[in-house]
Amino acid sequence: MNRKQHHPSTHEPAEADIQKCAYYLWLEEGRPEGQDLDIWLTAKELLRHRAASHRPELAQRRPVPTGPHGRHLR
Repeated sequence: MNRKQHHPSTHEPAEADIQKCAYYLWLEEGRPEGQDLDIWLTAKELLRHRAASHRPELAQRRPVPTGPHGRHLR
């Protein structure tokens, strides 16, 4: 039987949440062209981090995401 393994320790944000977060990051960065994937992945990690910060056992495993200029994205 081919079952998807469930990992309760990981949280995958909803695509709509990633899209909204990525949009605001894109605006904050000055609407750069050609950085869609980088901004999308940053948004996804940011949302993962936020979810983990509500669960201390996860917050210890993941580094705090930083933007392209090295500042923390909180």
